[in-house]
Amino acid sequence: MKKLLVTLAAAAAVWASCVGDEPAQTERGIVASEIRKAVKDVSRIEFVAADRAVLYSADGKLIGSARYSSPFAGAERGFRGPVPVLVIFTNKGTVRTVRPLPNQEDARFWQKLLAAALFESWSGFPVREAAQLEVDAVTGATYSSRGAIGSTGKLIEEEALSNGK
Repeated sequence: MKKLLVTLAAAAAVWASCVGDEPAQTERGIVASEIRKAVKDVSRIEFVAADRAVLYSADGKLIGSARYSSPFAGAERGFRGPVPVLVIFTNKGTVRTVRPLPNQEDARFWQKLLAAALFESWSGFPVREAAQLEVDAVTGATYSSRGAIGSTGKLIEEEALSNGK
């Protein structure tokens, strides 16, 4: 009986460590990793909201910001579920890059989006122009691309509304 209680207590401790703030930390860890891959000169990432981060260089200068689908389940849906994305903006108000975040889309359809360079469609555009872009879905991966386009469009529109750029 004592062995069973010890086992149950250990299981409860493991379960408790998995609930709490762990999902947010995992999400922020994934986002931070993607930001660091995309922006080589980022030194500090400050998460200022549940779906927004501010990026700084090593000398403390603002170099941009990022918005991401958060929680991941809040993203637009593709064929198999949410299609979350990360949109990184320069400090001058243009879209630097769009990066997909982990999702459940089928790998063969996802490869079509990557091969078609769907996520580069918004790069280099001022935020207001990027918010107005009509990006076409990728043939053969319509649901996945609609989810990615919808998630990206929402984040860019939020940035345009909040920053007025």
